[in-house]
Amino acid sequence: MRVALVCPYAWDRPGGVQSHIRSLAAVLRRRGHEVEVFAPISWRPRGAAGMVEPQDEITPIGRAIGIPANGSVAPITFGPIAAVRIRRALAGFEPDVVHLHEPLIPSLSLLALLSIKAPAVGTFHAAARSSLLYRICGPVLMKVMDRLTARTAVSEAAGRLVARYFPGELLSTPNGVDVGRFAAVAPTELGPGPHVLFLGRLEPRKGADVLIRAMALLSDTGATLLVAGDGRLRSRLQVLATGLGARVRFLGAVSEADKARLLRSCDLYCAPNLGGESFGIVLVEAMAAGCPIVCSDLEEFEVVAGDAATFAPVGRPAPLAEALRSVLSDPERALTMRKKSSARACVYDWSRLVTGVEAIYERSCAAAR
Repeated sequence: MRVALVCPYAWDRPGGVQSHIRSLAAVLRRRGHEVEVFAPISWRPRGAAGMVEPQDEITPIGRAIGIPANGSVAPITFGPIAAVRIRRALAGFEPDVVHLHEPLIPSLSLLALLSIKAPAVGTFHAAARSSLLYRICGPVLMKVMDRLTARTAVSEAAGRLVARYFPGELLSTPNGVDVGRFAAVAPTELGPGPHVLFLGRLEPRKGADVLIRAMALLSDTGATLLVAGDGRLRSRLQVLATGLGARVRFLGAVSEADKARLLRSCDLYCAPNLGGESFGIVLVEAMAAGCPIVCSDLEEFEVVAGDAATFAPVGRPAPLAEALRSVLSDPERALTMRKKSSARACVYDWSRLVTGVEAIYERSCAAAR
């Protein structure tokens, strides 16, 4: 089957949607499908950190600009030029099915949906209590939604947001990872002492400042925080870490390969997010690497990580520090958590989930026929 995967966000920026599509494309190709990914890329010059990696087989469509959305910044492309490019690119590929991610936000996916004749599967990733876009543009977007042959969501939280504004059948296509890739990668030497890893964009809702304040309370443990990621708050976070005397190393943006090595090498992965998450795919990546997890007690994180993680109250440095200490100071508990992480990650292995996605593709093609 010829499958077109359309990503709304800049491919060379980190994000859960990009990770989902990257892993899905890889497993579909291994199963014999002809897959092409269509996505914008950022305005950063070639050679800058985070550019498209050689193994990423994509067709770039336009340059993305950052638009504030859901407490983050969405790197998207839109407009008539992008519309013409995605229409021509898809026509040239001649897909049997087009899988659009976040198909209703003003992005490449929406532009593709408005122009294609092939069966279209739309997957929704975002979660929030409400959507200003959906509320204001609901009647118009409902007509656009009718162009989808199948609607899916990656989590219950994402499904609730869509169902609130657009009633109808909503299937499940959960986030997944290539568990074998994370489990098999060789660890790297991080230096003396235990290491806690933060991985994500440096923006308010990711909670990196809360984690730095917590690390300042753990100076007696000799633990070092590794911050893998970049963003507009980096300078402010560096000043905060220096002022508190916390042991923090800022690594900047890291490649997919380096991300896997870091997760395999650190003593603990921490996700201190403040909210706005629909799933938390990085938790699954950490579990696939067999890494102990401490994270915020968000409902979405509890669903994903279950008993493989230790949870701490959202936005509170002191309880977070105690949760980190409880794992760092107890090797036996850490070992048990590693085993639970590896076991739970198998639930989200794409080799297990991909047949469900293929079934949706087949159903969509049959409906179109």
